[in-house]
Amino acid sequence: MKKLYSILYAVLLLCVVGTGIFIILSPDRIPMHYNAAGEVDRIGSKYENLIFPVMNLGMGAFFLLMAKGPRKRGERSNERILLISGICTLLFLTLLWFYFMWKALQYNPENAHQDSVNHVYRFVSIGMGALLVILGNIMPKLRRNAMLGLRTKWSLANDRVWQKSQRFGGMASVVAGLVMIILAMFIPGTWNLAMMAAVTLIWVSLCVWASRRYYLEDNNG
Repeated sequence: MKKLYSILYAVLLLCVVGTGIFIILSPDRIPMHYNAAGEVDRIGSKYENLIFPVMNLGMGAFFLLMAKGPRKRGERSNERILLISGICTLLFLTLLWFYFMWKALQYNPENAHQDSVNHVYRFVSIGMGALLVILGNIMPKLRRNAMLGLRTKWSLANDRVWQKSQRFGGMASVVAGLVMIILAMFIPGTWNLAMMAAVTLIWVSLCVWASRRYYLEDNNG
């Protein structure tokens, strides 16, 4: 378990150090926002980027505090899953932020035709898909709790319904994640965001339906 804590701290340190290096290398004024076409629509101070490591540190503290609850109750599996979830989330956000910082370093104000951000949307879709695949693999291992997993009023009814719901939710998450990753390869631009929203809506709806079904079967049985 100590290794997971060390990895989480390392991801947080990577974000802080990477942002610091970027600020040293950047000019004073850099692109701070892009429109849907990938064009720069706001220039700002490079020090505005300090907000990201602050946010990342806050999220890291949140995951660490959440992990303390299961640790105190002796729920090592839930503690482990919380830490893995935190590491994956923070690493994904850090890599996405690093890409935008690299893009800012490459910015040429004299070039009116900037590259589109199709690859950014694709990266987000693939990243979200990968997170769902990881989540799907750890959901069946979760014990009933008030923080993680497929949590509905039906799945929380008892351990039997909980376990069935998590198994279904895990399989549904893996399928949804793989669908996002595959479709992201072929769908351009902002359509990737629409695809992610549609897949997420179907995934959540199926998971809620399944938890209710298992609950009704358990009561009728």
